[in-house]
Amino acid sequence: SHNLLPVSFSQKLCKLTITISPTGFPSNTITNCTGVYVKQGGNSTSWKIGPSTNVVAANTNNTAAFSPSTTLSTTIRMVPFAGTRTITVHFNTLTISGRTVPNNTEITSTQSIQLKEGKSYTMKIQFKKTIGINVPSGSINLTTNGCSSADKTALAKLIWADGNLKSTGSANYVWGTYSEYGYYYTWKSTYTGNTSLNNTDPCPKLKSDYGTGWRTPSKDEMDKLSRCTNKAVVTNGGNKGFWFMNSTIGLFLPFGGSHDSNTGSKTTPPGNAGSEGAYWCLDANGSTYGYLLYLTTGGESRTGHYPKTNGHSVRCVKNK
Repeated sequence: SHNLLPVSFSQKLCKLTITISPTGFPSNTITNCTGVYVKQGGNSTSWKIGPSTNVVAANTNNTAAFSPSTTLSTTIRMVPFAGTRTITVHFNTLTISGRTVPNNTEITSTQSIQLKEGKSYTMKIQFKKTIGINVPSGSINLTTNGCSSADKTALAKLIWADGNLKSTGSANYVWGTYSEYGYYYTWKSTYTGNTSLNNTDPCPKLKSDYGTGWRTPSKDEMDKLSRCTNKAVVTNGGNKGFWFMNSTIGLFLPFGGSHDSNTGSKTTPPGNAGSEGAYWCLDANGSTYGYLLYLTTGGESRTGHYPKTNGHSVRCVKNK
């Protein structure tokens, strides 16, 4: 007879801290972050008992799901790797600053690493907003104002600057944050500080960090934006303005006001800031007037022509 004694085996694990870091978004907030897990895959360590043919395999199932919606940092225990490999993190759902990431997104580390027993590791996942705002055609809700699918296609090909132009001088321009008023320019001119015009579109003067191809929108593009998308007066970042496209993804143009009566370019907001806004188009109406998109808190949104020597906001655009 033989006495059978219970035998148990244990293995020292390792710790992996997953951190999620959104940058460049209007609020950098994460919501609806569910079903996050690390894919174990193969290549986990196993251990032998007695002869080399007696092998006990380690657990290679995916880790238990976790939802780091509040802490954005979660530490989990992992089975060590037998060798180096990449690490893949799965997200069932994820929303960043109101923008929905496609379901079942998987992100794989850019380098291979061997997770060893008893050690601690950190994997930082950074969601970085690309420069500019582009709304895909499937997210553009056309109104009934005579808009067509061609209008939707045209709007989807545009990338809008994240904020209003906010620079003086003649080069290396920048834009402000999404809710800032920015500076005020005479028609189709870099900042002059007075009522003069220099027939120079300021948008191509953006510094190289933003890439190339920026320009002031055409009247036709502003017409499409105004006529062919859902829009609402909202408060964003403490300032009122118009929200275009749809309720979750789109373009915010703050009511920066207008320096009317031929008062020229300025760096300070006018008295009507917060109640109306005016954004230059690249098109002219004769030698005296330039077209712009006019917005009010009452819900008015239309293009019209005004003196070129007024000071108005500029929101740059480029083709996708």
